[in-house]
Amino acid sequence: MKRILITNDDGIDAAGLRRLTAWLGVRDDTEVYVVAPAEQQSAKSQSITFLRNVSVDKVSLPGARAAYVIDGTPADCVKWAIPEFRERGLEFDYLFSGINLGANVGIAAYYSGTIAAAREGALNGVRSIALSVHTHEATQFDYICNLIPRLMEMSDSLNVSTILSVNAPNIPMWEVKGVRIAEVAPWGYVEEYAFSKVAEGVYRMGQRDFVKEKKYSAPSYAGNGPKAETGLREIPDSELKYDLDCMRRGYVAITPLITHTSDDAALRKLQGLFAEDDMAAVIVDAQESLVERVMSPERVRENLIKLAKCVGRLDMPSVAAELYDKGPMIQDVADALNIGGRSQRLLRREFSVWGNGDFGKMMAGTSARKVLIAGVETHGAVMQTALDFVSKGYEVTVVEDCCSSVSGHDHKVAIDEMRHSGCRVMTLGAVMTERLFAENHPAAGYIKKILG
Repeated sequence: MKRILITNDDGIDAAGLRRLTAWLGVRDDTEVYVVAPAEQQSAKSQSITFLRNVSVDKVSLPGARAAYVIDGTPADCVKWAIPEFRERGLEFDYLFSGINLGANVGIAAYYSGTIAAAREGALNGVRSIALSVHTHEATQFDYICNLIPRLMEMSDSLNVSTILSVNAPNIPMWEVKGVRIAEVAPWGYVEEYAFSKVAEGVYRMGQRDFVKEKKYSAPSYAGNGPKAETGLREIPDSELKYDLDCMRRGYVAITPLITHTSDDAALRKLQGLFAEDDMAAVIVDAQESLVERVMSPERVRENLIKLAKCVGRLDMPSVAAELYDKGPMIQDVADALNIGGRSQRLLRREFSVWGNGDFGKMMAGTSARKVLIAGVETHGAVMQTALDFVSKGYEVTVVEDCCSSVSGHDHKVAIDEMRHSGCRVMTLGAVMTERLFAENHPAAGYIKKILG
């Protein structure tokens, strides 16, 4: 039984919220609770109520086990609901915000109370999905409701901090072309919010649509600066990229949105995570449950800890990639790397660490063209990652005594293959000697103690 919290920014009486509550409320596998604003709260973003009391009243709503109305913002609703129900012993599996009357595509994502409520849910550890249908007179909710089981599966596959923003066209479900995973249309693309003068000294915020006169057209994707794209052209379905275009063309647009506000690429560059270093380290699957299965597990475990200590002492940028759902990393390795500082943690599902998009972003723009690779198993993730680095032009050093496989034959064959493919194969001691002692590095004495 999935326990679901529903909220919105259109208010407790909105047709979209009531349709969503009724649809989920009749299912045998869901238990629905509603906490929504008393009045329209569109474009309130993630604002919360200060400097006055907020009233909470229980109401009756078809399909809901319990429903409450709050004279506050969408974020207020979520901030009240999650701890309140937690005190009653109820934890939510999902939060649905909507169904909003009106799309939340493009820059509307910054101002939307619908998306903000979902963001508030994600910040509180609840998988959250924002649902919107085009036009403020929307009546077509069937397609987006029928997507809900699939949306929950999609959310389950992502980090809880990622929210899904779903925008559907207001057309009968048999006319919907399908689903597209799309980017948020950037600022200055197609539409904007701006004040217009209504009387002397009086202005009103409104939304201006640059292409409303040309139904399924949009500016060319060429150009980089704000409003640099001015030439209208028809975009074929195969080139649809942004949420707004997909929805206008008759698709449901699904966009994953992050909740944190740091620019990770800029942060890493400014911190010098990779930008100022010529060598990075990648440690693959140094997890207790995996290391204990390979040949000489104690030796490998000890050497991985030594490698991590060396990397940490040298303040070398590093990535600790862990196989999804295989348990925790060796604690001494994690402690030595000081995950969250110069070292990053990455969950992987593909053989190669490069199969994770976040890893590619991390390496993009780095000045580190050398990489140390170690971990388990040698013939699996270690080798595939090493070969991918070689194909991308990196100088790869495989730390052989920090690698292992269940089979000695598999380990040897993989080492030979990596060497044949252009990798350098060295021991940890040899790597550190080359790196430090020949240069009379100030950390050489400490590293020597680590290596014993």
